[in-house]
Amino acid sequence: MKSTDTPVLECTSLSKSYGSVTALDGVSLTLRAGEVRALLGMNGAGKSTLVNLISGSQRPDGGTIRVDGEDVNWAKPGDARAGGIAVVHQEFSLVPGLSVAENITLGRWPRRKGTGFIDTRALEDQARRALSLLGETLPLWIDVARLPIAQQQIVEIAKALVGDPRVLILDEPTSALNVNEVQALLALLRRLASRGVAIIYVSHRMKEIPLVADTMTVLRDGREVQTLGVSEASPEKVAALIAGEAGKTAAQIEHRDRQDQKVVLAVRDVRLPGVLDGVSFDLHEGEVLGIAGLLGSGRTELLEGIYGIRRDLVGEVWVNGTAVRRRSPRRMLKRSLGMTPEDRKGAGIVPMLGVGENILLSARGRVLPKFWITSALEATTARATIGALSIAASSADQPIGTLSGGNQQKAVIGRLLAAKMSVLLLDEPTRGIDVHAKGQIYSLIRELAVAGVSSIFVSSELEELSEVCDRVLVLRDGRIQDEVLGANATTERLLTLAMKEGN
Repeated sequence: MKSTDTPVLECTSLSKSYGSVTALDGVSLTLRAGEVRALLGMNGAGKSTLVNLISGSQRPDGGTIRVDGEDVNWAKPGDARAGGIAVVHQEFSLVPGLSVAENITLGRWPRRKGTGFIDTRALEDQARRALSLLGETLPLWIDVARLPIAQQQIVEIAKALVGDPRVLILDEPTSALNVNEVQALLALLRRLASRGVAIIYVSHRMKEIPLVADTMTVLRDGREVQTLGVSEASPEKVAALIAGEAGKTAAQIEHRDRQDQKVVLAVRDVRLPGVLDGVSFDLHEGEVLGIAGLLGSGRTELLEGIYGIRRDLVGEVWVNGTAVRRRSPRRMLKRSLGMTPEDRKGAGIVPMLGVGENILLSARGRVLPKFWITSALEATTARATIGALSIAASSADQPIGTLSGGNQQKAVIGRLLAAKMSVLLLDEPTRGIDVHAKGQIYSLIRELAVAGVSSIFVSSELEELSEVCDRVLVLRDGRIQDEVLGANATTERLLTLAMKEGN
């Protein structure tokens, strides 16, 4: 790590609120040339807000930001880029149909003097120089969509390096990469740091941190908990810092061990190249089974593979004692297994249709008479589901897109219940909803379990798993590595197991 007397980046007492919610509360951070700072914390800890303030996406309510000793007040991300701050977001921003060179220089395409035409030679030189900073070479004029994910990540970083930034921020850059690709990327970042680029590395993957970072800052509830050298931090210590006192105890609910009950879903040796490597487990009648794992561990891919969305998942899936081959959502629904997607707005609802219409989307073929559709019976089914789940809607005809996130999510679950599903795959069922609505979802899932409905509950917020699950499986390195009964599923313990190195 190189350093100079003047920090490249100095944030002092940064604060940011959204209405009554304080997202960042007096956070300070100092970064020197060539330093790699890991930024750690649970969802909602304030990491994204801090990145947004530094990169000009949002303005702080209080505090100061200095770059090379000068106060800055970015009005927009372009100002931050011009001031030497570059960000590589978790979601790629590449443009399919454009070449590698065109993507790297996007927004900075050079023009020939006196004309409006692009200077392709200068464009190519810019792209090649950015790649050379990474010690990489790529075919410049191939469509970027044809590259593997690891090389697309390199293009994203190269794009950020055009303009010679002083600070590079990377948000979960390895979430879509396999082990070998991760190693290559970390080595690449160390080369950048050796050139004097200061790096902020946002990640949940603790085993990567010692390989790339010099120091780490832990945020919790919008505040800085501690900044320390990587050599001082064991996974157990970091987990304790991230989770805090609230992470030491499991929620006080009635956890039930249902492993003596009938197996309703059996998963055997399922594999997905680069993601899952032989996952096996059983789900029992009336059980709420949690899947814990860090971002990129394969939680969503596992559910999508079981449900038949991912056709490249291989292995055996048995529902109520019957093997389901050539899985598809239609076949799984026929076997009373349904799924709520992670992307509620994009894949879970039809916003312009009424609440009732959304609830009935999967139910018509199961609970309504064949060949004959009666509006009265449909209305009765919709109203009964809305009432049973306490969905706050003026009527069944109210467009579901106008409801709150919590009520939309209850309607998504209600669609599966109206279709008489007995096994639910719930992928991030409380994402983007408020605390009160979360509590309602937890209670609903627990009530369904008492009635014999079995659920797999996936959440990136580990504290949720102790709120609702009878048993939690820890997914790490492509396999189920640990099992924790719900009564012992503290946030700190789950986080420690999820970050643990080795098998």
